[in-house]
Amino acid sequence: MNTNLSAFRLRTVALVLVVALVASACGGGDDSPTAAAQGDSFPLTFTNCDREFTLDAAPERVMLMEAAAPSLLFAAGAMDRVIARIEDFPEEYYTAEELDVLEAIPALVAEATSTGGVEISVEEIIAHDPDIVIGYDTATLTHDTLGDVGIQLYVMPPFCDNPPLPSFESILGEVRLYGQLFGTTEVANANAAALEAAVAAAADAPVAEGKTAAALYVTSDGSAIYAYSSLGMVHPLMEALGMTNVFAELSERVPEVSIEEVIGRDPEILILLYDDFGLTPDEISALVTELRGASSITAVADGAVYPLLFNWAEPPTPLVVEGLSVLSDQITE
Repeated sequence: MNTNLSAFRLRTVALVLVVALVASACGGGDDSPTAAAQGDSFPLTFTNCDREFTLDAAPERVMLMEAAAPSLLFAAGAMDRVIARIEDFPEEYYTAEELDVLEAIPALVAEATSTGGVEISVEEIIAHDPDIVIGYDTATLTHDTLGDVGIQLYVMPPFCDNPPLPSFESILGEVRLYGQLFGTTEVANANAAALEAAVAAAADAPVAEGKTAAALYVTSDGSAIYAYSSLGMVHPLMEALGMTNVFAELSERVPEVSIEEVIGRDPEILILLYDDFGLTPDEISALVTELRGASSITAVADGAVYPLLFNWAEPPTPLVVEGLSVLSDQITE
């Protein structure tokens, strides 16, 4: 099973960080989708998780996993290919029009796993006859098990065992690759250009220039705090808005830290990532601000604590470009 999934989908009380968290070992794997794709016609050869694959034709029947995956299909102009979904897609991330599209897609029943993903049988997938499944691998869903029955599995690069270093350019490259995979390059390239312009606009007028910051994930029961290093997508998001990540140098992608360590680094801004939709932003903030000694952190004293829904910062998808705007608005309110 892909243990990298747990790093990107840290969940509430059942959250577990495994020693093999691949990004802690190296966040710069060479899995660049734009470099791997060969040309703009079929057959099309591309690399996914360090393995080479060839598509003879554009997929017509797509099965989607992972809550942020639809943003890539929307950007590529290929959502009309989706015939089933394996996860719920939180409404907070999508427009009313996009939600209408998503809600019309049949949802498969799947079992939640301890790492925050879902598990579904190969038989259930075969019954829907997809050409390709997009999301992540699991104990039963692998390149080989699906390939044996003629179905392509495309693991989103952040969930590969050797993920590329996250960046806004990796997001643009992924959108462009989807355009190649689905034969929708005109739409995908236009939307990638629009996303690139949005990132450039945010970087040209950074709302937190010169500020020190920390991006944290706090379990919804408040029992543990995790800090993001430079290996997380939230790091380039912070940089684009002018912030300096006080935990950037950590060798792991998102190690557990103590409140004392956060206090010692004294960030001027705190970004609190969360995906527990049962808690309000104020309740998320309180998980940190009410800890013993937290009032001495400059960000807490200045009221610069900003809860941010998880997929607006992780993993690298077009939702993170939207996250730039969401976080900017919070900071400038």
